[in-house]
Amino acid sequence: MLTKLTAKHKLAALLAMVVLGFGLRLHGIGSVGLNEDEVQKVVAARSYLRGEFFTNAEHPMFMKSLIAVSFAASDAWNRGIGRSHPVSEEAAVRLPNLVFGSLTAVVLFLLAQELFGTGIGLLSALLWATGTIAIIVNRIAKEDTLLVFFTWLGYYLYLRAKNLSTTDSIRASRFYTASGASFGLMLASKYFPHYLGLNALYYFLCDRTKPGRPLGKRNALLFLGTCMTAFIFLNPVILMPSTLKYIGHYVGGSSITHHGYLMMGHLYREDAAGASGMPKYFYLVLLAIKTPIPILAGLLVGLTAIWKRRRDRGTFFVIFMFVSWIVPFSLVGPKWLRYMLAWMPAVYIIAAIGLARIWWWLSAATNRRISPRLAPALAAAFALVFIVYPLGAAVNSSPYYSLYLNALGFGRTGYYFPHDEVNDMGLQPAVHYISQGAPYGASVGGEARPVFQYYFHKYGRDDLQYFDLSDQAKRLSAPDTAFLVLQDGRTYFENVAFVRSVEARELPVRTVEIGGADAARIYHSEEIAELRRGR
Repeated sequence: MLTKLTAKHKLAALLAMVVLGFGLRLHGIGSVGLNEDEVQKVVAARSYLRGEFFTNAEHPMFMKSLIAVSFAASDAWNRGIGRSHPVSEEAAVRLPNLVFGSLTAVVLFLLAQELFGTGIGLLSALLWATGTIAIIVNRIAKEDTLLVFFTWLGYYLYLRAKNLSTTDSIRASRFYTASGASFGLMLASKYFPHYLGLNALYYFLCDRTKPGRPLGKRNALLFLGTCMTAFIFLNPVILMPSTLKYIGHYVGGSSITHHGYLMMGHLYREDAAGASGMPKYFYLVLLAIKTPIPILAGLLVGLTAIWKRRRDRGTFFVIFMFVSWIVPFSLVGPKWLRYMLAWMPAVYIIAAIGLARIWWWLSAATNRRISPRLAPALAAAFALVFIVYPLGAAVNSSPYYSLYLNALGFGRTGYYFPHDEVNDMGLQPAVHYISQGAPYGASVGGEARPVFQYYFHKYGRDDLQYFDLSDQAKRLSAPDTAFLVLQDGRTYFENVAFVRSVEARELPVRTVEIGGADAARIYHSEEIAELRRGR
């Protein structure tokens, strides 16, 4: 049936999915406070608008440039016709990712259709549009959304070039050129060149068993030339020695001041790959509790189905991308939820294959054992379980998608991965509470300096003095009247003893709860000063 869809039908279906995905990602986008990384993006983008391009130099320029454009547009809107309905800075900084995150559904459709046909393509796009993990990461201002969009677009364009190389060399060259440009945009989004290497490794392995038309010198020059041109054009600061020096400093870990990641109540070292590092099952647990159960069922069926056909180029591609992500990312640290986004296209394509297989089983059983007149009821039941239910799960978790748990999470909201699930969401209301009642010049202790200073300024309290709880010297010298803001997701080896002593002996004056999770706790008493001094 789906093979009879016209181009207009496909376009209409894709448009509907993009609009649906954008709506899910947009809802309540300005109601969630900024996290530390997002504040850094705000500062960098505002610097770009002033002509200063070396802020936040550890990351490429492309995303910050898009945010700067978003700020310029939102500022113009807020000064003009949108004065009565202003766009918040929280919404403006996330807007580029909302757009590219929604459009990634089209990329998945194109790639999955090329590999497995229209039906799998549409299902893959739908799963991305409504997928909880994809929505979570697309709603934060981090580079991963752009990385995924341009990486998988590059994969699709390169695949098209390969498929055309034996029949239409001119069009193939154009697709090689476009693929190189897409990979260049990927590198201008995030310095992850190994995704380009994975593409080359996949075709090297395929060509060993089933030789295809070689890339050729001309196409290789077009591919690499456009890749490098796009990368440098959108990220010219990479040519500056100071940028390379700073990146080396950043990669070496010299800028890291906090260590530790709290997972299920246990504090792990996120910078180690051995036994003391973060659990190797980190991402598997995330996938298991943050994905609706019907989609997990489709994934398991899909994995079985593609393994049986693993010698086919299409199924080998998704197996290769699935395994080449989960294995290395599980073995090394640190681990963060946002890194999963690069894995999710393979996950959703495999789940789409599984859902198609489940539908085939049900249809075959209906034709053999049940009256064909019940086929519409069967289709409705299938859609209810595998499409409507996951969509409902996404809708019900809005706008705090990161707190979503399926039945396997047993309702323990914010317990498994508090840093990634809560992600500083409690700081905006916490700072607002303190700003309303704190005396002039009061001290405030926490673990996210940029966020505190951002909201101090927003609420007109630049007089408030911030200090890091993990900085023992600053903690000891803070006045007795200091406010303390504790977050489970900001528990580190540098502050864990102090945090536990405060929680054991004191009650917070205010607890910020968001979506059923304990997002932040505010403490304020003279007895806490004695704890800071170790009495």
